[in-house]
Amino acid sequence: MRTALVLGGTGMLAGCAGRLVARGWRVVLPSRRQPLMADDGPGRAARASISRGHRPTWVRADWADPAKLTSEVEYELEGHLVNLLVAWVHDNYRVSVLNSVRHLLAEGAPVVEVHTSAPVPDPVLPHPTQQILLGHFTHDAMVRTNRAVLEAVERGLEGRAPSLHHEDAR
Repeated sequence: MRTALVLGGTGMLAGCAGRLVARGWRVVLPSRRQPLMADDGPGRAARASISRGHRPTWVRADWADPAKLTSEVEYELEGHLVNLLVAWVHDNYRVSVLNSVRHLLAEGAPVVEVHTSAPVPDPVLPHPTQQILLGHFTHDAMVRTNRAVLEAVERGLEGRAPSLHHEDAR
């Protein structure tokens, strides 16, 4: 089973996480609070009994503690590697969080990074990276964001060259 790690997947990336699950991906969502769409995962014993494959799997994590976030994700992965990383991480935590999960990625696994302000920084990880710069959305922000991110996911999975795409509502 292909595994996706979606950092920031409980907010504007929730639709992307849901779509990946619908396509048969195992999706792991680290966050401080459990999203309504995710399987319950309040502790290791409970997570071990979860029926996987129907909803994303939540693990308790905080960007301010990248080592613990990575430890929780690693436990959930049960030795499997991540085949896709989608990340929308606040600038203050981006480098430390992405470097922390680096060893969990399969060789050549595509990365999709979402940004909301220019200039867009260089990719952190030595993986093929699709980057998205989201512009100002006056309406349908969730729909437009999910469309842009899913298009970047497809570009990455198809092995297209790393690139930066600007998505704007105008």
